[in-house]
Amino acid sequence: MALEIEGSNPSVHPIPACQQGFGMRRLAFLLLPLLLLVACRGGDGGEPATPQLPEGFPADFPIYQGATITAAGRINPGQGDIYAIAMETTDAADTVRSFYKDRLAVAPWEISNVLEIPEENTVILEFARQDDGRGGTVSIQEEQTDGQKTTIAISLAAPPSTATPAASPGP
Repeated sequence: MALEIEGSNPSVHPIPACQQGFGMRRLAFLLLPLLLLVACRGGDGGEPATPQLPEGFPADFPIYQGATITAAGRINPGQGDIYAIAMETTDAADTVRSFYKDRLAVAPWEISNVLEIPEENTVILEFARQDDGRGGTVSIQEEQTDGQKTTIAISLAAPPSTATPAASPGP
């Protein structure tokens, strides 16, 4: 098993198999509870709410047009906002990857690293915004269970200076 890391340096760096899953497990551990909480919220009358982009999500961040939002949320831990978006599409993972590699390479966004995990059909793009310190990851995973499905998971952290203010508690 090898994890390939692609970045500004064109060389590929294998990560030992014993260390490969740690970062992915940590990311999944952090995002899964948030996504489950958001996905389990109901709308009026107990009907599931249709997920939308969270309030304050950057309007200029590229969202893949062929995807359906399956879960979305924003938390404000007092140190800035953290956004998590999960989407699905029937488009090929290579098409989705090309979209994000092209769009996140345009200012003010910048790709800082690309991690490929071939055994899991997953690509993770690490990105940052050059002008205000926002940054995060776009994870793209292709599944071949009941036909082709590509899952897109976006996590974006905004520092306090760019974060949307948290709602004030009522009287």
